[in-house]
Amino acid sequence: MGVCLRRWLALAAVAAILAAVALTWHARRAEVVELRVGHLLADELHQPGWCVAEELGYIEEEGFKAVHFEYAHGPEEMLHFAAGELDVAYVGAVPFLRARAKGVDIVAVASSNTEGSALVVSAEIKSVKDLDGKRIGTPGIGTIQNYMLNVVEEKWGVKLERRHYKVTELIKLFEKGEIDGYIAWEPHASRAVYMGIRGAHILLTSRDLLPGHQCCVVAVRGDWIRERPDLVLRIVRWHVKAMKWVNEHPEEAEKVIARYSGLDIELIKMAHRIVKHPYPPYLHLESMKIMLRGLIEAGDLTPEEVGDLDEFLREAVDQSFIEQAVRGLQLELRWLMR
Repeated sequence: MGVCLRRWLALAAVAAILAAVALTWHARRAEVVELRVGHLLADELHQPGWCVAEELGYIEEEGFKAVHFEYAHGPEEMLHFAAGELDVAYVGAVPFLRARAKGVDIVAVASSNTEGSALVVSAEIKSVKDLDGKRIGTPGIGTIQNYMLNVVEEKWGVKLERRHYKVTELIKLFEKGEIDGYIAWEPHASRAVYMGIRGAHILLTSRDLLPGHQCCVVAVRGDWIRERPDLVLRIVRWHVKAMKWVNEHPEEAEKVIARYSGLDIELIKMAHRIVKHPYPPYLHLESMKIMLRGLIEAGDLTPEEVGDLDEFLREAVDQSFIEQAVRGLQLELRWLMR
């Protein structure tokens, strides 16, 4: 057999294998799956992936028909996930970690946003040193926001009087003068500035205190990770496409976020400067360790429920789908540009 013929046969065999793989892939993608997607009420600035993907048709492109469910807060969403009512959850990292430690079969596969919190204070507080002895509200002991106040105390040598409330109550208490400031995720912090309450201004952002920290995540059913990784990859693909678009079209993204959240576009623009949407959307594991320690310190989790932090996160987080999705989309783009 000649060299040319052998080479031709080898190439033909490779082409046949690739064709078979492609046929299998397209057959699986031809399966239209109803997808139950959870997200938080009016939190599209932190969780733009689902609404942008819906708006631009990315979810449908990946062979899904999405049914969306909205929740007041992360713990409520995790209860519904645990009950088997959701396939995908856009949720805060802290309630995700708590649910996972409590035995919920859930795995984080991508970042939704990082940073996105700020310390807002009244007009009389001009510098960080002025915080000494002041009453500062937080959304809870086990939150990353409360941990960031530890950083403030350690870095600037001040002592804060902390008050813990629901995040929606913070602005009301600030307006009444019962607290001198508060730390919260956006747009709850910028809302006080936007409304002009007590000369409110942003004193510090989470970038000043814990750069790049994880905020919200995209999480999926653990059984799909094990048994239907093809579905998980398709989910991550539409999320990755959405996050790429958000970064490339920030002003258009703000309009989509404002429309889906029902919030004023000017408030979204103000708060967007503080919220980050990394691309590719890899998760910030070190800050998730801090959250786990905070949950244990607050008594929300026991050391036994978490065990070794690194081992816990290895099982709770799977970032391999991001790499596959990004690589696949890059290859598709190159093919289209040929």
